[in-house]
Amino acid sequence: MALFTALLSTLDKASIATLAGTLGESELSVSRGMQSSIAALLGCLASKADEPGRLRLMLDLAPNTSGGATWSQLAAGVSDPNSALMTGGKRLLADLFGASANTVTSELSTASGLRPELMQKLLAVVAPMGMSFLVNRVRDEGLSMSGLGSLLKQESSAIRSALPAGLSDVFWPPAVAVGPALPVAAQVVQVEKERSSLGWLALLALVLLVPGLFWLFSHARNPTPVQVSPAPTGTANRVAPDLSDLVKCNLPTNVDLHFDSGTAELQPESQEQLNNIAADLAAHPNVRAKVGGYTDNIGSPEQNLELSQRRANTVMAELIRKGVSPDRLTAHGYGQQRFIADNSTATGRAQNRRVSVSFTEE
Repeated sequence: MALFTALLSTLDKASIATLAGTLGESELSVSRGMQSSIAALLGCLASKADEPGRLRLMLDLAPNTSGGATWSQLAAGVSDPNSALMTGGKRLLADLFGASANTVTSELSTASGLRPELMQKLLAVVAPMGMSFLVNRVRDEGLSMSGLGSLLKQESSAIRSALPAGLSDVFWPPAVAVGPALPVAAQVVQVEKERSSLGWLALLALVLLVPGLFWLFSHARNPTPVQVSPAPTGTANRVAPDLSDLVKCNLPTNVDLHFDSGTAELQPESQEQLNNIAADLAAHPNVRAKVGGYTDNIGSPEQNLELSQRRANTVMAELIRKGVSPDRLTAHGYGQQRFIADNSTATGRAQNRRVSVSFTEE
């Protein structure tokens, strides 16, 4: 059975009724929201169908606790915003959709008629259940990531048809066609720009020429002898020095991105840093990046080790979304052990809740 159809078939009327009652919404709206949420989850994965490394990274985000759960059991946790189900589901949404998470929620909210906060709750239920379903399918059928990608590609048209139009463009951005020639109106603007540029150049040349003529006229009357040294002999590189040694890989030693306590969600200001890292890696194809996750000492060492790995995975996933090849990245969580500041103060703990991206040249 196809992935999309199989996942939809796990929805039953009783589970939808339970969710509708918990959320105080109609069963029709909840059913529509659940189906579009499943389509969004599969659409996110299907858009990476040609990238096995990214698929593996995304499947690794699936929680280990949802494999044997039913929709009805998961629905029972929706009423408590602080339940492990809801907090874990929201983290998973941030890891999967990254900077597009709010856009996904907004588009699905509009399409289903559910308020954004309710739509986010449905997504927080669908994401762990859907990801666990896919992990089990891959395991039971012995699928490779390339095999999973092939299945997703086969179902792309059905998935896209179930998505709001805005989300289809988010997961599969339309190509921008560039024509060989400018339209007539653009050509007129271009000509005007060229004429304007030529006018300014002529004026600039005139301004520069007047002092030169004055100097030439005043010095022509009393010429000063100029001693001409013999031209240097030897190879051409003595006349034009070799500047190739000035072109260096000028990347920072490491870049730190910080997190709120207990979460692996990127702070908004981190996006500019990630854009810069992706741009630097694109400019230096022989450079690799190592992503290290760290925490403060709040919580148990085991929990912090797991949280630090999720933080590292989040940053790595975001860099991959920005075009960095997975084989140029590694992610590892170090927990609370490698702190850089005093954990007894709030300021120190904030500095320790971080992901550090370091660079190495091949």
